[in-house]
Amino acid sequence: VRLYGRPRPMIKNYFAAFTLIFIILLPSCVTPRKTRYLQEPDKYVPAYPEYHTPADYQVMKSDELNIRVITLDPESSKIFNASTSESSSTLSSAYKGLDTYTVYEDGTIDFPYLGTIPVAGKTTRQIKKEIESQLRDYVKDCSVEVRLVNSFFNLLTENSASRHALTKEKMTIFEALAVGGDLSKYADRQHVKVLRQLPSGQTEIKEFDIRSKDILGSEYYYIQPNDIIYVKAFKGQFFRVDSFLTAIGITSTTISFGVLIWSIVNLCKGAAGGTAQ
Repeated sequence: VRLYGRPRPMIKNYFAAFTLIFIILLPSCVTPRKTRYLQEPDKYVPAYPEYHTPADYQVMKSDELNIRVITLDPESSKIFNASTSESSSTLSSAYKGLDTYTVYEDGTIDFPYLGTIPVAGKTTRQIKKEIESQLRDYVKDCSVEVRLVNSFFNLLTENSASRHALTKEKMTIFEALAVGGDLSKYADRQHVKVLRQLPSGQTEIKEFDIRSKDILGSEYYYIQPNDIIYVKAFKGQFFRVDSFLTAIGITSTTISFGVLIWSIVNLCKGAAGGTAQ
């Protein structure tokens, strides 16, 4: 009776250990619920209010603008577009400022013949119209192209950091993540953060759940130049458990190994006791 009765406490201990380890590993499981995009909002996936299409980017201090004047007059083209003129490379380098302009701390740029032009807080379209209007006194039938030179965004994840160019005027958060190679299965999609500098100079932090389908019409859907997208790893990723079956396998293996060690230790103790007698 004692021989058959002794394993029962061992079975109970084995079951208790299995349950404890499984409970510890369970939160670490990477399920489709944690990684799938465009899920319907429910008690686990938040809903976001519908948001209007964001306004165009407003130029800020320290931004760099590339301004090109298009005209049929060759002389005027040389004056305003030094980099495309037939002058030497040294001369083009010296007149680089005629093409690229850094926005000063007071929010202005210095443009040939026009002097100081306030640009901070304006879109590139507004700057284009203003320069075209003022240039009509000097150049007839001209057109102006204004582009933002520093049109980049930064992506920081749990295993990489990268900087990418904005390939279109309005890039979505999904397009930005695709450019960066998408997120790993261990990225915390519930707490994606976007750090955005405001025209006032302050930095705004937006946090949202990218799994929600509602972000398609929300303020979080489009990114802007100089945005920093930060995605950390979710809690428990240390264990790297991909599924429930993996968690069960790890638990069983761990306990089986522990039981093996316990049996070897008891066997050694028994052998030592027999030798002593």
